[in-house]
Amino acid sequence: NTTCNINVSYMKLYDKLLADNPTRPGARTSFSSTLTSNNTKTLYTSTENGTTVYYFAGNATDNWVQFGGYYWRIIRTNSDGGVRLLYHGTSTTAENAYIGTSSFNTEYNDPMYVGYMYGTSNATAIDRSNTNNSTIKGVIDTWYKNNLNTNYGKYISTTAVYCNDRSNPAGGYNTGNTEFYYAARTRLDTNKTPSYDCATAEDKFTADSSTGNGKLKYPIALMTADEVSFAGGLLVTTAPTWYYYNSANGSSTGTNWWWSLSPDYWNGSYAYVFFVSGSSNPGYLSNTNVNYTSGVRPAISLKSCIKYSTGDGSAGTPYTIEESTSGC
Repeated sequence: NTTCNINVSYMKLYDKLLADNPTRPGARTSFSSTLTSNNTKTLYTSTENGTTVYYFAGNATDNWVQFGGYYWRIIRTNSDGGVRLLYHGTSTTAENAYIGTSSFNTEYNDPMYVGYMYGTSNATAIDRSNTNNSTIKGVIDTWYKNNLNTNYGKYISTTAVYCNDRSNPAGGYNTGNTEFYYAARTRLDTNKTPSYDCATAEDKFTADSSTGNGKLKYPIALMTADEVSFAGGLLVTTAPTWYYYNSANGSSTGTNWWWSLSPDYWNGSYAYVFFVSGSSNPGYLSNTNVNYTSGVRPAISLKSCIKYSTGDGSAGTPYTIEESTSGC
């Protein structure tokens, strides 16, 4: 005849991530060389919109998540408190950790085709009206609809920002046949200063308009070139870091390159976007024209309220979340 009141305290995945990674070297001050050393229990710090965020760098081996029937690698935390993930397929040893191959855009002969979405006029290099889906966005949206939306969409953040940075800090977009670089090239090549911030509202791709442009039908996109740099990559340099490796120390994508979300260059005839190389040049960050066919490796963000269930982030016992009717 005894009544018992049981209070169960759940830990959020975000908090578990910080608890499991007590080594905090702080903010890295140099991005002029690769960071490929083996490490565990280590999180580096930076900021996004003035909020401290934490990220994995080097050959981290404890940033695995199993979610929605797939394996993922943790890229970083977000300013909204969510946890950002990079697709790794149906196995930690996968050598095809991409959902398919695609061009970034089938059209290439205008600067606007570096857009994850883009406008309708080819009269200006900064048409950010975002009325048309890129080819790759169509591929990603279809995959999300068929594989995550119905059963797992409630766990995924709609306020996370995916930055398709089309700004040009050099002071001028040139139409016609004059070349120019986009901002990510200046940050990663000239200044060696990657950033999680997104300068222009139209380039902040979100599903919720409270934090960005609200243009995403589904809250999914791609990893940015800046995120690759934070993770240990370097422009035109091999960098076998966690985003390159599978748990068998091979290439996660085999020989295939895979697209980033970051525009790089307009050469007067072709629009270029950054990509990451496969086993031919491990973790090599470079660019190619948007109509090239390459791997599609999506990124999502789990909500800030997601509760931790099991695992320690290793490939053998990846983090899992507590599933619920509300998603939190």
